[in-house]
Amino acid sequence: MDAEIDRLIALHADKAYAVALRMTGNSADAGDVVQEAFLRAMRYFDKYDPTLPFEAWFNAIMRNVYLSSLRQTSSRRSVSLSAKVDEDSASLEDALADAEPGPERWAEARDSSDHVRAALTRLSESQRMAVVMVDLEGAAREEAAAALGCSLAALDVRLHRGRQKLKELLS
Repeated sequence: MDAEIDRLIALHADKAYAVALRMTGNSADAGDVVQEAFLRAMRYFDKYDPTLPFEAWFNAIMRNVYLSSLRQTSSRRSVSLSAKVDEDSASLEDALADAEPGPERWAEARDSSDHVRAALTRLSESQRMAVVMVDLEGAAREEAAAALGCSLAALDVRLHRGRQKLKELLS
């Protein structure tokens, strides 16, 4: 059983981090969410039904960890264009000040990514999680609805409202 959970964690770790990053809006919180979710998955692996997709089961755990972390911290974080996304990247301000050839394209791409990340953080939690799972991670609607603990109709409403708000925020 330990070998199986290790295999599943290795298989899904990168995608789980990407989902968590989009949920939380920053790398530090995303790492915390993924780590806690994998610990819970290991702890409750005996409750996992191997006939069902591991990713859906794990996304449900990750969602619960994320929502629990939100309840514990009442203040919400915002995305700053001057903040570094991770240790190896420059802030947008640093990139614009750099005199190396071609920074305009890098800055435009970085600015676009920051705008999308900031816009995602302005969605309600239920809308953001629906949009991240279905539109950004490509989960099937049925899988996303199961992971979010809602009906397909409720998921469709969350997706519609989230997409509309993103469209407003990004235009």
